[in-house]
Amino acid sequence: MKAAIIDDIALCRAEARSCFVRYIQDTCAGETPVVEEFSSGEEFLSRFTPGDYDIIFIDQYMDGLSGMNTAREIRSRDELAALVFVTTSREHAIESYGVRACGYLVKPLNYEDFRQTMELARLDKIRGARFIRLEQNRLLLREILWCSQSSHYVMIHTDKRGVLKFRIPFGELTEILSPYPQFLTCYKCCIVNMDRAERIDGLDFVLDNGERVPFSGRDRKRIMALFDDYLFQREREEEML
Repeated sequence: MKAAIIDDIALCRAEARSCFVRYIQDTCAGETPVVEEFSSGEEFLSRFTPGDYDIIFIDQYMDGLSGMNTAREIRSRDELAALVFVTTSREHAIESYGVRACGYLVKPLNYEDFRQTMELARLDKIRGARFIRLEQNRLLLREILWCSQSSHYVMIHTDKRGVLKFRIPFGELTEILSPYPQFLTCYKCCIVNMDRAERIDGLDFVLDNGERVPFSGRDRKRIMALFDDYLFQREREEEML
């Protein structure tokens, strides 16, 4: 889960970061919270690329570009990211609906209010639309079945586009996928998407399209434990929605 925090006060950024990290740790076991901080709307927009963040926290009252104008510019580029205002007044709460903000938090932050806002953000919808960039291509995470290596190429096995080849180091792909807990390294240069795995049969993952992805026998106990933990957490999250 990747978040951006835009606030010109460092202490407020730290407070929002703490709440976000706590929420992810409480509700999304195994998910790595990634947080980037920005001290102004201008700084954020100069580096922003659509799809970079799952959720963006924005202070309304900042020097320079206001939080509302920052949000309007974000929304003009990115229809999907969840926007949450974090500010000292509810004065602009109604206006926030114009940018389809999913929350309006008043400082100082209260964790229970923060938690409720995160649940309203419907991050499950955002998760379903996540994608990665490889070379000049965008791939939805949900379309990836498993990944392997052949010679100098990374092979991405997908459900609808077949096998896609990219001339990048496998370690680079591993790093790109590392924030997403559904991707498990089965053995050297092989990664499986556990969201697409139905079960383990012997020393194979059986995917929802019938494909089988093997793993090492000496790692069977570890892999089965990780798979069971992931399935438990996924079911728990679905019950919370």
